[in-house]
Order: sequence, then structure tokens, then C-alpha cells
Amino acid sequence: MKHVELSEAAYDALMRLAAAKNISPADLLTSLLGAERPPLAGDNLLFFFASLEFAAQSDSTARYLALLSWVAKHYACDFADFIAHQDSGRRYLMLSRQEFHHVRTHNHATQIAGTQYWAVLNIDDSTKRRFVCRMLEFIGCHDETIAHACRALGFVEGNGSSFRLLSA
Repeated sequence: MKHVELSEAAYDALMRLAAAKNISPADLLTSLLGAERPPLAGDNLLFFFASLEFAAQSDSTARYLALLSWVAKHYACDFADFIAHQDSGRRYLMLSRQEFHHVRTHNHATQIAGTQYWAVLNIDDSTKRRFVCRMLEFIGCHDETIAHACRALGFVEGNGSSFRLLSA
């Protein structure tokens, strides 16, 4: 048996992730590092949730913006494609600068750090949760990783009636 030395923060993060998946820490590391399956987006996302960068976020809004920024930076093409296909995206293209600033102020929009994108902040948590779930599914996250993301962002579970369409 081999031994690995971890900082207290890394150990605590490992224990949280293992508890969230209801498996032992050794099994979690094996599943994250295992070569039996190709890595998916969710594997890297779990490391982000365990990072000091994410833990340093003081409130749910900061954590939401940090997640959007992380996805936009690490999956830039997929994020751009996902955003481009949102129904609401086209209506802002024809606005003047003054009209845009009025809408931005009204929606409490803030620029996502390190990106050209803006996040609307005055929407309810269930709408943010649906957006995050769709976005993470789009970049290839596992269902368990999406559920973990929702818990990490402080979103309450849905009413249980949600379903996902499976692609062929």
C-alpha cells in the first residue's frame, strides 16, 4: 500500500467529495484518476469545487459567477456555443449602448470575470439552477457532478419531476 501526503485543505476537500458520492476516499481517487474510462468535464469540475479558489467565494452569487467563469475559461468553445443557442441572446444585439446599459442595470447584470459574457443576477435560484444544469450537461458532466454543483452553489433540489432527454 502506498501513501500520499495531503494538506489539510486537500484532505478536507477529498473527504467532502467522497461523502457527496457516498464512497470511500480511495474509491473516489480511483474513479477520478482511473484509466478505464475517458475523463469527462465533471472530473475537472470536481477539482475546481475542492479548490481554495472556489472555497474562498463568500456567498452564493460569487460561487455562481466563479462557476460560470471557470466553465467559460476551461470549455470556451462549448460555453460560447451554449450561450449562442439561448433564446434570450438575440434580443440584445440590436440595442444601442444606452439601451444596453439600461437593461444591464435593470437585470443587475455583471460581467463574468475573464470573459466577454455577462450574467443576469436578478433571476431566481430555480432559474439559475436550470441554467447551470443545462450548461454542465452540455459540456459533458455526469449527473452526480451536476447534482454536486447544485449543492455547492446552494441550490435546493428540484421537485423531483424533472427529467432528461437522452440523445441517440
